[in-house]
Amino acid sequence: MSAWTVGAVGALVYQNPALIPLLEEHLNDNDGVVLPHLLLSDIVRWMVQNESSEFTVVHSVMSWWGRAYNDGPEDVRELIVVSGVEMIPDPGEPGSGLRGLLSEPLQSLDPWH
Repeated sequence: MSAWTVGAVGALVYQNPALIPLLEEHLNDNDGVVLPHLLLSDIVRWMVQNESSEFTVVHSVMSWWGRAYNDGPEDVRELIVVSGVEMIPDPGEPGSGLRGLLSEPLQSLDPWH
């Protein structure tokens, strides 16, 4: 955990208020501490479950990943790849279509690419 990764997931949630309940639950479960890798994995699971009903939010999150990966420091880039891209379900499983929303640089880092 670094200040960069905590700030990054905070910015992601701030930009996408539909994710506030996830952050609240995360804080409750972790004694008020933000664990960026766990939170981002929770966000991926939420996106899989809400892919069609919250497509605008899902698209916004995936766009944010692309920008943050391009502009962020190494620990934010690692966060996005390890707890974001690599958490997308395997091809053929529900939610695997999220891969189609990955930016080009992130597509190249997808283990199924």
